[in-house]
Amino acid sequence: MRTVIFIPPLKKASGGLVALQELACLLGRLGFDVAVASTAQPGAGDVLDGVDVSISRLSWNKPFLGPHDIWLVPEGWPNAIAPGAEAGAQTLVYVQNWLFMMTALPEGARWSRLPVRYLAVSRPVRWFCEDVLGLAVDAVLPPSIHPEFFVQGTRDKHIRIAYMPRKNRALADQIRAIAMACLEVKGCGARVEFVSIHGRSRSEVAQVLASCHIFMSTGFPEGFGLPPAEAMACGCVPVGFSGLGGFEYMRNPKTCVLRGLYSPPFDLPPAEDTAKLAAGNGFFVSDGDVLGAGRALAHAVRLAHAEGGPWEALVANCRATAKNYTVEAREKAVKRIWESVHQ
Repeated sequence: MRTVIFIPPLKKASGGLVALQELACLLGRLGFDVAVASTAQPGAGDVLDGVDVSISRLSWNKPFLGPHDIWLVPEGWPNAIAPGAEAGAQTLVYVQNWLFMMTALPEGARWSRLPVRYLAVSRPVRWFCEDVLGLAVDAVLPPSIHPEFFVQGTRDKHIRIAYMPRKNRALADQIRAIAMACLEVKGCGARVEFVSIHGRSRSEVAQVLASCHIFMSTGFPEGFGLPPAEAMACGCVPVGFSGLGGFEYMRNPKTCVLRGLYSPPFDLPPAEDTAKLAAGNGFFVSDGDVLGAGRALAHAVRLAHAEGGPWEALVANCRATAKNYTVEAREKAVKRIWESVHQ
């Protein structure tokens, strides 16, 4: 049984696109028969550049699927489901962003009526698919944090805050202004520096995060939210929005003097280190709550500046959380899921 993965014809690389490329490579390394297909013209976005050259590339201009194939499609490209249905292939929709499940289909169409099965990128996304859309999700397959993020960095006495400016830039500017105003009024005394990770390579981002105390998380909606998880691996504490999908691994402290922290509309999924994570691994507010995020960021700066036990516990819990999402963990999950699909 062969797995064929649809690689969307995007002009710029996205986290979801990279995850599909890496999944193809991983299936090949694990010994599964795998191929990729795309409607992109050669050189248009170079969407196949991230796929190992040993993996077959199929032409969209002629029949490329058979009834014994597995056809994997990301949720944002429902038109790509058609070749699988026409060939009688087993079609899997990999849901990487819950919001696209509400916007990708034409008016009147319903996911529940399509002849497909579902994988989710996180447990919150599975909850959304099941609770909101009434879909059965076969399995959860999160992305992995690459080894270069699991590093011990050297941090200065002044507080460095990493952020991604392209994630809701206007809201990020408001959060930053509110946090700095709070710190000035309450007399923290910390020198604060904001550091952008935009446009940097993966290794450069890892180096920046390892030198920062805090990651200002401003992305939403998110299916998983890899940058805050990568920050955790570096011992850099995320503060801000979860994007919903971030609650796959994000935990607010159970006891915290800061008001306005957010709990999602579902039971938080258990983690391997549930007892340790009761102390939390960051401060998370409702998506779009700039006032709450600004106050949370100021609170985190004060804790980091104090360098006491509460801050050290947050950092330790961040590192413990990230270890649940290693490359090795993803390999085990992929192997388990694909062996089940082949039965």
